[in-house]
Amino acid sequence: MTGFGYNVNGFGVGSSVALISMSYGLLAGGGGGGYNQGGGGGAGGMLESTADVELGVAYSIRVGAAGYGGMNQTTGYNGSNSIFGSFATALGGGGGGANRSSRYDGVAGGSGGGPSGGSYGYDGGAGTAGQGNKGGDAYGGGISPGGGGKGAAAANTPYGSTSGGNGGAGSTFSAFGNSTQVAGGGGGGTYSATAGSGVYGGGNGGKGAGIGTNPTAPTAGSSLTGGGGGGGSYRNPVNWTVNGGNGGSGIIYLSYPSANTASFSGGVTATTSTVSGNTVARITAAGSSDTVTFG
Repeated sequence: MTGFGYNVNGFGVGSSVALISMSYGLLAGGGGGGYNQGGGGGAGGMLESTADVELGVAYSIRVGAAGYGGMNQTTGYNGSNSIFGSFATALGGGGGGANRSSRYDGVAGGSGGGPSGGSYGYDGGAGTAGQGNKGGDAYGGGISPGGGGKGAAAANTPYGSTSGGNGGAGSTFSAFGNSTQVAGGGGGGTYSATAGSGVYGGGNGGKGAGIGTNPTAPTAGSSLTGGGGGGGSYRNPVNWTVNGGNGGSGIIYLSYPSANTASFSGGVTATTSTVSGNTVARITAAGSSDTVTFG
């Protein structure tokens, strides 16, 4: 607390605490697409806000890794969380559902994964408020929806659809000098020839897989964009690409006054630039024990 112009920390009185105001942007890893007519993976959760940080204090940071695509009859795996101290945690994107008993539904996450189309109706995974949106719902027929994105939920796939569902639209970190679209959902896999597109809305999610005369394999969400992975296709003798695509890894942005500095622990990969008079650190790798200290 503060009294008579002094900060009071613990049991000591009169020790001044130096703070600076800064901004952060967190993007978690995207979820993997589901196995065998799998739903698209959900985008990693995306957060932007401000914080007052204390100089000389080490704050934990972690960049979320991509979730693996579903294999061996599994749903896609959720992406890993991105973390900045106790200020914020962006949740990894939800995995896409698989065409296997008890695994059809999409998984909840920053944005939710899409379910497998299967033979009946199944639900998309829930997104997290303020971080992302829901995966689409499926109504059977072997046509799977995409995963949700930061900008929008994925569309549902009605029974009788002829193509996999698109992933939900993404967003941008334009406040940090980056207009690249990120956090798009992965496209849904399908029993038909036409796969869902994970780049709907420019969010860099992976494309779903399709079969037919020209079978396609699922693709991964783009690295450093938190995009969801594309869902796998149906197993048949022509095309064996039933595994889902991996999600995309996340990223962290920290913007602080250029008069100050930021020192990172050894496991951090970061580059800096100047945006609107502030220094912006673009952090592409940071593990569970890594930190940043402002000076």
